[in-house]
Amino acid sequence: MRSVENRWRESSRPLTVYGVPVGMFLIYLVWCKFPTFMTLWICTGVLTFFGVIAHFGWSWPVLLQRLLHMVRGSRKAGRPWWYRRFYE
Repeated sequence: MRSVENRWRESSRPLTVYGVPVGMFLIYLVWCKFPTFMTLWICTGVLTFFGVIAHFGWSWPVLLQRLLHMVRGSRKAGRPWWYRRFYE
């Protein structure tokens, strides 16, 4: 029996264009609201920034997780939220 390649493994990956998630291209809707060249350049700069960080292996979720780690700190409580809320 021959092995059949499973193509469904790739179905959960987010759709990206040059590493930028397709949903981020909705930022150009801001340009439709305020149609100036400055807004167009800002939108293009934001997308270029995400393309550059995607080129280096960082993605939007990874960037958010790193930001949350910096804000939250390295120490985490060892008890669940319901224990801290009701018993302490």
